[in-house]
Amino acid sequence: MNADPRPDFMCIGMQKAGTDWLYDQLLHHPDFWMPPIKEFHYLDRRAMPKIGRAEKLLDLSPKKLEKRFAKKRRWDETDYAFLKEAAAMEGPLDLNRYANLFRFKGNLLSGDITPGYSAIGEDMIAEVNKALPGLKIVLLIRDPVSRAWSQISMANRNDNFDASVLEDPKQLAGFLQQSELVRDRAFPTQIAQRWMRAGPDLDLRWFYFDDIEQGGEKARTDVLTFLGADPGKRSGALEASFNRKAQARKLPLSEKLQAVLVAEFAEELEACAEFFGGPAARWPAKYGLVTGAQNHASDPVATV
Repeated sequence: MNADPRPDFMCIGMQKAGTDWLYDQLLHHPDFWMPPIKEFHYLDRRAMPKIGRAEKLLDLSPKKLEKRFAKKRRWDETDYAFLKEAAAMEGPLDLNRYANLFRFKGNLLSGDITPGYSAIGEDMIAEVNKALPGLKIVLLIRDPVSRAWSQISMANRNDNFDASVLEDPKQLAGFLQQSELVRDRAFPTQIAQRWMRAGPDLDLRWFYFDDIEQGGEKARTDVLTFLGADPGKRSGALEASFNRKAQARKLPLSEKLQAVLVAEFAEELEACAEFFGGPAARWPAKYGLVTGAQNHASDPVATV
């Protein structure tokens, strides 16, 4: 039985590396109670920490909320109580109050999945380390080239990216060098090292988007095992391969534009191969780069 009222884990991203897949898998797994909000964003809004979506959801009637979540899981009084308390969390950052939100899980496992946490600074990580020692940190990693292109495509779908930038490879290069949204979340080695450095008492482990792409079974088993859940239990009717964004429209990626991305992230591709090993050791060769780290392509999932 899980008697700890605090969160059991925190998924810090990366963005466009499978966080929606992870939320859906845990939402349907019998060992978890996942909050009705996927992304809290409480820790990456230091100036005005709040869980904004809670207020928006509370604008809906209880019947509408139940109908909205019917396809995901059963909605009950616990969810409504969570939203009311989360919506009231305004004012100075309070990690004890944040952690207490997870008491609604009862004896199940629960956590916060917010890919924006991949970009928070060492001062905030240190606060998490002090307030929640032993917290399990899940980092989903994806090769920087395909991750950046997926993020650009998403921004374009949301009308937050001017596709005319892609008409000239030089313009794309300039965009990549100037865009904080791309750069702050595009370097998995820097994310992992920053969290390891500032959070020595946190239990960080990384998992590969490659395994999610290849059917998801290995990725799901690895994550569930790390979080202390039973991989043998089925996630309801949800298959490991389920990805609600699989059909999302992506911009066409030409060879010239890919070359710009590869040039921008060449050093990071090589650093990932060396630091993470496993599937990451094959990322450089995927784009015509060769490193000695390819010899470690069969390494097991790393534990930090």
